[in-house]
Amino acid sequence: MNWMWSTQAALWALCCCLLPVSQSAHILGVFVNVHRSQLLVHLAVARVLLQRGHQLTLVTSRELPAEWQRENITHILVPWELQLQSQQQFGANFILRMQSTLDALEQSGQLLLQPGWLEFMQAQPAQRYELLLLGYHFNDHLLGVAAHFKCPVAIISTQQPTGFVHSLMGNPEERWYVPQPYDSRQRRGLEAWLFGLWEKSMELLARRVMQRIYSAHFGSSRYPSFEHIRQRVALALNNHHSLSEGPIAPLLPSMLDIGGILLEQLPALELSAHPKRPFILFSLGTRYSWRSASGAALQQIFVHVFAQFPNYDIYWTYDGNNGSAISAAYTHIKLAKWWPQAQLLSLPHARLFITHGGKGSLTEALYFGHTPVLGLPFNGEQRANLGKAQAKGWALMFDKRQLTTDQLLCGMQRVLSERSFKQHIQTAARIYKDRPLNASQLTVYWLEYILRYKGALQLSGTARELPLYEFYLLDVRLFIYSMLIILIFMLFWLDKRINGA
Repeated sequence: MNWMWSTQAALWALCCCLLPVSQSAHILGVFVNVHRSQLLVHLAVARVLLQRGHQLTLVTSRELPAEWQRENITHILVPWELQLQSQQQFGANFILRMQSTLDALEQSGQLLLQPGWLEFMQAQPAQRYELLLLGYHFNDHLLGVAAHFKCPVAIISTQQPTGFVHSLMGNPEERWYVPQPYDSRQRRGLEAWLFGLWEKSMELLARRVMQRIYSAHFGSSRYPSFEHIRQRVALALNNHHSLSEGPIAPLLPSMLDIGGILLEQLPALELSAHPKRPFILFSLGTRYSWRSASGAALQQIFVHVFAQFPNYDIYWTYDGNNGSAISAAYTHIKLAKWWPQAQLLSLPHARLFITHGGKGSLTEALYFGHTPVLGLPFNGEQRANLGKAQAKGWALMFDKRQLTTDQLLCGMQRVLSERSFKQHIQTAARIYKDRPLNASQLTVYWLEYILRYKGALQLSGTARELPLYEFYLLDVRLFIYSMLIILIFMLFWLDKRINGA
């Protein structure tokens, strides 16, 4: 494994040398109110700029790993986290869920009142940055940072572009054949269009909230308007690869797929004891706790089924209270609060990955391409992710709320025994990696392109400058339909006159 990563590092260094050299720039990265997995994607983008000799100032709401303490990095910590209310208590009441989402978005503006944030904004008004990298999580109001420092901005999205990203970049949304990432049913046709109307209504409501936050902190007397600053975003870097993950959709030159960028920089596996037998990796993500009431019931199912696979080591990400008892009873079940998931999936004797279907987890399985997936989704995005993988033949999905011991046992046996699952993920992985430039090379080229051309607004065109009714041709459609209705009434009137005569 070490030689493989060393070779990749050497090739990456060689490719960096072959790319056009840009003068070293001072770049600001704002990665706040994010989960750890999202922060790692943002830092992967920052890392390729560091490798090119640029200087970075990083503003985060989480501590950075020790490796980020370098000479050409300035780190500003704003220790704040949005306290989200669980939406499970609202059940199927989508009105309450919608209100909860808007309330959470409103609370996100509190970040701009934190002492660390105010100190950052007030202490560096004369600082010159050539580019802002914004970790994008429904936070258009933070584009005011680019207005404050008078620099172009590129956003980093950790998934397939959502409607928010499309509208921010002026990219066409072909809702009737491009399913959205948060649509658990991946609708198409008229149903997808109607779902898109509801989602667009939510987006417009959220944008009003973000505009209020922007106006409160970046007043019109000093800064450009909210809509104007939204039109100045130069580039959207999306942690996605449409050719292998789908869906295929029209994309402007300013919309770039950089799926896999984090894994291209993955260090070698450093386990005290490398897995020596075929193994199964099991993780339901960092947000799931086995100490919860639902976790206790689910745990019994998995322990009972795992006991029937003694020929496999099972690496289980587990934070429950019965770890000692499980380990004592079944020596092949290995429990830890954290396993180096990506490194384990890179090993050739990984046989099965049981996951919640988060974007990062499925990307890791797809990138290494030899471990099929059994999925238990928790929310709409994860269900959609797993649904697409299942449709492509390299995953099997179950409903965790209705999961039985027999279902899990049969599902594991099927994925482990049927060669088609492994063949399909190997094919998908080849497509995922078959690119003229890998994600790191593509990212550094286009970010330096923005630096060379002072924002490179030529990438985006003029679509996002149009009013909403013009962008969606509402005026043209209203005119055409009105003319058709008038024509129909005229034909009826003529027919009545002629027959009456």
